[in-house]
Amino acid sequence: MKKQYEDTDFDSSLKKLNSDLMWKTKQKQELKNRILTDIENLESQERNKHPILLTRIKKGSLIRKITYSGIALIILLSLFIGSAFISPAMAEVVSKIPFLKSIINEKSVGVMIKEELKEKGYNFSGLTIDYTKKEITITVEGNEQYYKSVKDEIENIMNDILHSKKYDAYKIKVERYEEYVDVPYSEEDKKQIEEQEKQIKKDMVLSRAFDKANVFEKYNFLQLGVDSSNKTVEIDIPDTETNTDEIKKEVSKIAQTITNEQYTVKIKKIDMDKRDRDKRWMTISDSITDELIGKKAYKVTLTGYSINPQPRINIWTSLTSSDSGSREHGEQIEKVLKEYLNSKEMQKMIKNDSYKINVYSKDKKKIN
Repeated sequence: MKKQYEDTDFDSSLKKLNSDLMWKTKQKQELKNRILTDIENLESQERNKHPILLTRIKKGSLIRKITYSGIALIILLSLFIGSAFISPAMAEVVSKIPFLKSIINEKSVGVMIKEELKEKGYNFSGLTIDYTKKEITITVEGNEQYYKSVKDEIENIMNDILHSKKYDAYKIKVERYEEYVDVPYSEEDKKQIEEQEKQIKKDMVLSRAFDKANVFEKYNFLQLGVDSSNKTVEIDIPDTETNTDEIKKEVSKIAQTITNEQYTVKIKKIDMDKRDRDKRWMTISDSITDELIGKKAYKVTLTGYSINPQPRINIWTSLTSSDSGSREHGEQIEKVLKEYLNSKEMQKMIKNDSYKINVYSKDKKKIN
């Protein structure tokens, strides 16, 4: 079975090329596969030791900032409180959701589908969830015969998982990956591609050198980025770290030893309290995304969170402000969400943070 790379951050390394060239799907995939082959050869014994993501090394995950795009992050799992203010139609849906079900560590519906398909051996190149359209799409690799033979089976698996979660708002799509017939590369395109390949490999080699030198654990690096085209190394460290001169000296020495070139080391200090707060609210919001987007009765189209200047949850609905009951619906969402956030389980995540909940209509009017 073809190895899948859909969960890596590799494609971020192609951003520069994307801005320089009008890339076709097949061209991107060919370059990606070539570089990945080289990566596997270079990392034959250490690939699983630390996840080095080409021009980025991460220790832990990056904390997502404000997310007001289609990533529907938050709200409403609390619609299962059964308040006296909830309408009969809403209460019927709410009554089917387990009270304070422990979902903080539950897998998302997307992860559940991918794991099930991988376990059963289906050859697919990725899964995407469009929260705005409420569509889950699986792209199947293989010829037309293979696609036709597995399409219905994959649809059934997806439907079963959605049904088990009582998600009735998502549409599912199973598409076949289509090979595109592209025009040949121009000489200029070939030159740019070759240069980008060289840079990516150079960045990767230097990144591996930093990893071997154990600088992450030694100085508690949060993130390190290598850019060989500009001869820079950018490092995020906790705001409590004071050995900045020592860090710059050691990192610069490693870079010069590996590349025989002088690199500029830039250090950014991170407010760890703010980082912790952002991580906690990201977890809170992520934990209820599928519940909020996946059930029609909630009428939620988009969600987001921010921690500046204080934590707040923003919810957009499909209602207009002039719709009958829109104000009541917004207030119901706020009330139930507060009940949920006040639970013992969630108070451990919230700590002593004060927060706001904003519910909006699709014409951007506040309805709570």
